[in-house]
Amino acid sequence: MNRIAAGEVIERPASVVKELVENAIDAGAKSIVVEIADGGRELIRVIDDGCGIPPAELPLAFAEHATSKLTCDDDLFRIETMGFRGEALASIGAVSHAKIVSRIAGEEAAWEICNAGGVIGDAQAAAGNVGTTAEVRDLFFNMPARRKFLKSSATEVGHVSEAVLRLALPHPGVHFRLLSESRTVLDLPATGAEERLLAAWPENYAEQRLPLELRDAEIRAVGLVGLPELANPTAKHQYFYLNGRHIRDRFMQHALKEAYRGLMEPGRQPVAVILLTMPPGDVDVNVHPTKNEVRFRDSGRVHGMLLSGIRERLLGSDLTPRAVPGGSAGPVVSEAERGDLRARLAEFFKQMPASTPPLPMAGGSRETPPQVAVKLREGQEGKWCAEAHPTAHPTPIQAPVTARPQAMAMQLHNAYLVTESEEGLIIIDQHALHERIVYEELLGRLKRGPLESQRLLMPDVVPVSAGQKALLEQIQPMLKRLGIEVSEFGPGSVAVQAFPSFLEKLEPGRFVHELLERGEQELLDLHEEELLHEILDMMACKAAVKAGDPLTAGEIEALLARRELVDRSSNCPHGRPTTLRLTLKDLEKQFKRTGF
Repeated sequence: MNRIAAGEVIERPASVVKELVENAIDAGAKSIVVEIADGGRELIRVIDDGCGIPPAELPLAFAEHATSKLTCDDDLFRIETMGFRGEALASIGAVSHAKIVSRIAGEEAAWEICNAGGVIGDAQAAAGNVGTTAEVRDLFFNMPARRKFLKSSATEVGHVSEAVLRLALPHPGVHFRLLSESRTVLDLPATGAEERLLAAWPENYAEQRLPLELRDAEIRAVGLVGLPELANPTAKHQYFYLNGRHIRDRFMQHALKEAYRGLMEPGRQPVAVILLTMPPGDVDVNVHPTKNEVRFRDSGRVHGMLLSGIRERLLGSDLTPRAVPGGSAGPVVSEAERGDLRARLAEFFKQMPASTPPLPMAGGSRETPPQVAVKLREGQEGKWCAEAHPTAHPTPIQAPVTARPQAMAMQLHNAYLVTESEEGLIIIDQHALHERIVYEELLGRLKRGPLESQRLLMPDVVPVSAGQKALLEQIQPMLKRLGIEVSEFGPGSVAVQAFPSFLEKLEPGRFVHELLERGEQELLDLHEEELLHEILDMMACKAAVKAGDPLTAGEIEALLARRELVDRSSNCPHGRPTTLRLTLKDLEKQFKRTGF
């Protein structure tokens, strides 16, 4: 029976390490050393300086369902220890040659007990320090099929290292060491909480983090979240904990990713270490034998707290990434290339106007295209403010700006805007920034009611498949909120009857066709809110100025002014950065002026 249980609890050497280290943590250890050989196949040894096991209780260590961590049935509903099921050591002993040597304070000698594939010997006196040493040899010696499917030693060492790291993160006061073939793989001395959490990430992530501390009446969440630019293709650098236990939970994962919506590219994963603390009675940790899945009494409360708290932390921070040409991870810049860069920068600054012209007056200049046309009025406090001209784009620039902005700004290659900042230079993707502005404006308008629409003189007919027609029926109420009215026209087509006013430059039929094409492939499984944001993304992208569109000085200043008041202006709705920062320090480094 224990071999069957081992199949659930003991998957590989890392599983054994996890169970033994959790026992050491529960014993109050301040130093835990893990030693392995051949990736853990031949040897796993965990040495701790915890409280030890009393000699009278040692024979129960390998007994099935025997544990000293629960005193009554009610303890199952308020579990505060890492282990509690009483089956890990029995399962480990059933598939290996295992030995436990333990000594409690005050005893003159240690005691040991052995388990050879389920055959448990008698406890006997032995030499040993205060604490416990658990030794496991020949893992899966009596389960050749399981042993055969273990990976290479290097791979298994990697899994063991990750298991030790996960266990170490929430316990900064404990010194953890991992040795493989007597070589140090991991050494985490006792330290502060934030320093320990940083051990989860590569060193170059350290400067791109935001501390996190959230709480309500009974729940507290602390940890670190990475800036959006650190987002990875996988969730490798995400760590979630509940009351000190590493867990996998879809509610916490979803809340984290939703908090970054629009701040990173779709399909990527943010980096984070989040430690959740809550009353043990509000969560069931006895869902799976491995104890890495939990069931919250109120999962919505946890989800909402993390989503809103992380989102607020991100939006309250400067998320603009630094642009470091030829940085430490990039190619080395030769003297010739550096000289050419210096000359081009010097020429650029020569061309910048001595003073920036004011924003265009009522309706803008003759060259001002309607998408960012503005007019000025004098505010109550004497400041110049921009408001929509009757013929202007429906997402006008509304940021308060001075009549003659002090920062110089210039357009490069009809695609990028360059302006000064206190620290150096800011480089802006004009399409990405305007896309974010349009998106936020649409979102704000939608909260006040349906978007304005205009009926077409002639309906625009669009061919559709059966799947697209089904999708159209599903999202019809949402489309009406967005000012899009589509009706059935025939067996294989629909007619666009009305379209949002602000998308007047687009072909209604083509937009609806693209929406349904994309929806059939990518959007079917999205929740209503996610689907709404995806459609708004499309609208904003279509309505924004494009790379290649020349902008007047007034339009450039209007965009820069609006950037200061728009939420999440550092990223477009698709998650791409709108802005890069190039500091004077970065420039001096490239021009070898670091001695000044």
